[in-house]
Amino acid sequence: MKVKALMDCKGVGYDLKKGDVADLPKGLATLLIRFGYVEEVKKSKETKVEE
Repeated sequence: MKVKALMDCKGVGYDLKKGDVADLPKGLATLLIRFGYVEEVKKSKETKVEE
């Protein structure tokens, strides 16, 4: 799961600085989201506007 660090955090399997984007295992990412250390990065769908 792709996440963005909201603060510096370091642990087993990750070492993130504020603003870093990383792809972490889903279980770890979910835990860090719950603690408020990271937020999920969602893919934005670009819409094409035809004129």
